[in-house]
Amino acid sequence: MENLRSELDKPLVLKERTRKKLQRIYGELVSTPDLPGKLSGDMVICVGDVVTDTLLSLGIQPDVAIVDYKTKREKMVFERIKNYGDKVLKVRNPAGTVTPELWAAVRKAISMGEKVRVDVDGEEDLAVIPVIYFAPLGATVIYGMPNTGLVLIKVSDEDKKKVNEIIREMEV
Repeated sequence: MENLRSELDKPLVLKERTRKKLQRIYGELVSTPDLPGKLSGDMVICVGDVVTDTLLSLGIQPDVAIVDYKTKREKMVFERIKNYGDKVLKVRNPAGTVTPELWAAVRKAISMGEKVRVDVDGEEDLAVIPVIYFAPLGATVIYGMPNTGLVLIKVSDEDKKKVNEIIREMEV
């Protein structure tokens, strides 16, 4: 993995051309009934309130759940999420940005070895970037694609390369 540590010390802001790239599906579009069969013993990390609530409703307890208590920019609190996690980390992260605080929280959450909920004050949409950057190879990352469904990624070297490219394209 390429060393991008200096970029992680500054807020990264999404550029319009990179936004268009991120609107494509990276990974496998999975229906809710098929989701349990797609998970293995590897770490499971989810990004998004609807995704997290869906997993919890299926009895799946992700190792890391990253939420902002909003769905499609509208405030929405799922009761299952409010009580989830052995540990809770709280961070601020404005829309269209990945802050150093979010990088640090994702890294810490992945390394804790407990069920961790990361509560984002702002927006968690771009948290998939630090999640894939720090996730171990083989981890399962699930995120929501608005008006489309659940997207599942089994983290590979190729996924990490794509994330490094996206990071380089973001404004520092």
